[in-house]
Amino acid sequence: MRSLLLSLPAKLQATVIVGSTILLAFLIANGSRFFFDTHQLEANTDLISTVYQVLGTIYAILLTFTLWGVWQNFSLANDSVQNEAYTLLDLVHMLEGVTSWEHINIRLAALTYTQLVLEKEWPTLKNMTNDYINIQEANSCESMRLVNLLQKIAPNGDRECVIFSQALTLLATWLDARRKRLLLARGNSAKALWPLLVTGAFVLFAFNGLFVAKTIGIWSALLFGVSLIIGITFYLIFILDCPFTGFTSIDPEPFEFALNVLKKSEK
Repeated sequence: MRSLLLSLPAKLQATVIVGSTILLAFLIANGSRFFFDTHQLEANTDLISTVYQVLGTIYAILLTFTLWGVWQNFSLANDSVQNEAYTLLDLVHMLEGVTSWEHINIRLAALTYTQLVLEKEWPTLKNMTNDYINIQEANSCESMRLVNLLQKIAPNGDRECVIFSQALTLLATWLDARRKRLLLARGNSAKALWPLLVTGAFVLFAFNGLFVAKTIGIWSALLFGVSLIIGITFYLIFILDCPFTGFTSIDPEPFEFALNVLKKSEK
């Protein structure tokens, strides 16, 4: 189901998720009314309202908790993109500051790596699923090339040893940021909570059908409002749980900035 939704255009994803939630809300609410007599529902309105209020509060907390969790992962993915791009720039500038290390040509390796991230990795990130994370093969050679270039350095003197030690720290930070970006790109961190979210919505919609209103218009408006909010929240949870997909997708601007800096410095 998730793979199918990811294959749809961004606008269609929102339409399908929100529209399906609203449609199911009316089907479930109308279906639950057939099991009870109208007079019985009117006589127990206070009890129904109390239970509905408790369930609604619990469900609101659950939605907030889930939305906050996927937002945290989304923010981590965004931070990892920035850390990866900017740490690579810092590494290049640090190594180029040592005249005796100019022969390793770290700038060319960083430039090639950045280009591959933008041209090959980024389009793949938009379609990643939980069981597909072989993106490293698109750029693993260039990332290992950067690691090997640093391993070939033989520092001389205290100054070069200090710079080399700092460069190794930057290299480790860059590799961690790269791994984090690839892992968080899979998303689907809310997978375990989706059954509970859907079940909770089903129960709320069913209880909504137990309310008796004097006019069908008011009842429909209330149900539409509740289902619309839940549907939009479902969509936000889904789209934020796919950090590199949809209108909220993380922008590759840090890598574009790094690429421009590396190209300008090369001239």
